[in-house]
Amino acid sequence: MMLRSLLRSWNTFFFEKQSPTPIALFRIAYGVLVIATLLLLRPDWLTWYGTHAWISLRTMQTIEPGRRLDLFTIIPQTDGWIDALFWGVLSSAILLTLGLFTRINSVIVFVCLASIQQRNLFITNSGDTFLRVTGFFLIFAPAGATLSLDRLTRIWRGKEDVLIRPQSPWAQRMIQIELALLYFAAFCWKVKGPLWLHGTALYYVYHLDAIKRFPVTSWLLRPTMLKLGSWSALTLEFSLGVLIWIKKLRYILLALGLLFHLCLEYSLNVPMFQWDVLSAYILFVDPAHITRASNWIRRRVFASEINR
Repeated sequence: MMLRSLLRSWNTFFFEKQSPTPIALFRIAYGVLVIATLLLLRPDWLTWYGTHAWISLRTMQTIEPGRRLDLFTIIPQTDGWIDALFWGVLSSAILLTLGLFTRINSVIVFVCLASIQQRNLFITNSGDTFLRVTGFFLIFAPAGATLSLDRLTRIWRGKEDVLIRPQSPWAQRMIQIELALLYFAAFCWKVKGPLWLHGTALYYVYHLDAIKRFPVTSWLLRPTMLKLGSWSALTLEFSLGVLIWIKKLRYILLALGLLFHLCLEYSLNVPMFQWDVLSAYILFVDPAHITRASNWIRRRVFASEINR
């Protein structure tokens, strides 16, 4: 009976159909983040990936040997072709965001994103890795089932009605698990060293000039506050990795996680990391609550239009 109950829970968690709205919203956020990442890379694109880049393709292959998903090893090694790759992935990311030819563009964006990261592993952070991994599962998700030009086209052609059909959420679940693993792995690595356990880790973090962004008030950098901050970060990362699956705690933890990442975005310059992680939060929001919020916004907008 216990095994049967476990299997039933497993199937419910991964395969019981639900609204595809969360994964569609994630697709939009994901596409915007890929576009933003590419635009940040554009000024130095050839410096990082060109024929005379900071690290050559051959050197990168020597440092990281073996078979890898890397389009740079296939295309001609000229700056023109490397530039064309940039414009190609940017165009595909825009189409993915709009939800046009969603499945095809999700494959293109994933392959290109993996290639970009494999071409120069020295300028990536864990946010880039998370973006790449979630992009793989996005390929198999019903990301274009709603909030997409694909859906509008199907409705216009009479192949689909206006009612949004529930879809299997297994790919969404895998992205949720990846987010939880990201937090739990961060917690496990931190507790291995004495700095986080002693509460002194943030002292060193906030005294690294290379990643400083905006100034932090001096009272937050006092020893007592730094210790509380270090231990709070450990507690929150453990909670977002483990306790996030408890529904009664979920929204509280998501709110704390949002505040946590916004504080880091303000104080530390780690390009796109905070937003890459925060994008997956939408997948933990109940579809019914998204619908309720959407209906409330529509009523407010409609009422304001009438008042005009």
